[in-house]
Amino acid sequence: MTLYMNTKTGATIEANGVVSGGNWVLASEFEEAIENLTVPQLKEKLDELGIEYNKKAQKAELLELLEAAKSEEE
Repeated sequence: MTLYMNTKTGATIEANGVVSGGNWVLASEFEEAIENLTVPQLKEKLDELGIEYNKKAQKAELLELLEAAKSEEE
């Protein structure tokens, strides 16, 4: 089974086959993908998930919040 993650919602699924389309990526690639996001993109993702953050937060703090949200859903 392969673990996939939705880059928009943070939801995860396990699948025997290949999942494509939409916002699904391999969970291992999601870690790399979020680290490449800009601060405005991170804030947008946190807003979509309804997660509050300090508007002056640095990238590292925003990444921690997004990763924490991801691990809570697993």
